[in-house]
Amino acid sequence: MPCSGGSRTGFTLIEVMAAVAIAGLVIAGGFKLVTVSLRTLADVRLEQELINEAQKVYLDYLTREDMSNRGEKDGVKWYTETDSVPTFGDLELRFRRLIVEYSGREMILYLPE
Repeated sequence: MPCSGGSRTGFTLIEVMAAVAIAGLVIAGGFKLVTVSLRTLADVRLEQELINEAQKVYLDYLTREDMSNRGEKDGVKWYTETDSVPTFGDLELRFRRLIVEYSGREMILYLPE
């Protein structure tokens, strides 16, 4: 549509294509951000579940006298290892590792003997 100066008003095809390309990049970046956020949220949930399960095993280990050194319950596996480190002179600091595995992840808790 002609203007008073004889030039046309509106956008050229190049301008429209550039705007669509920029919008596409912004939308693609937004999808990537959402995907990364969802993946991170799933990792955090799984880590929290591992912590909760490890706390349950730890409390059972502290309160139950018949708790075995190795076991599995509801998809949670655990086992213990006894170890020590030398300290001053001939003294040794003895401790027990409680390793809890859940959904392919593991947590190690150190318990005094």
